[in-house]
Amino acid sequence: MRIPGRVPLALLDAFAAGLGLGYLARDYRDTLVSHGPVLSIAVVVGVALIVLAHRGYRALRSANTRMDAIIADELSRRKPSPRPRR
Repeated sequence: MRIPGRVPLALLDAFAAGLGLGYLARDYRDTLVSHGPVLSIAVVVGVALIVLAHRGYRALRSANTRMDAIIADELSRRKPSPRPRR
C-alpha cells in the first residue's frame, strides 16, 4: 500500500535545505574555504555519531524484544498453584 504525498514533501524539504545551504555558502564563502578541513572532519564525525546512535538504538530495541520473549516464555511455563485462589 503506497501512501501518496510523502515523496514530493521529502523532495520539497531537500530542495529547501539545499537552497538554505547554498545561501549560507554564498555569504560565508571565505570562511568555508579557509576552514574546509575542519568542517569536513566535523561532518564526518557528525555522520559517525548519527550512525552509532542509530545502531545503538537498534541493538537496544532488539535486546528488549529478546528479553520480552524470554520473560513470556518463562511465565508460560509456570505451573498453576495446587490450591485455587479465591
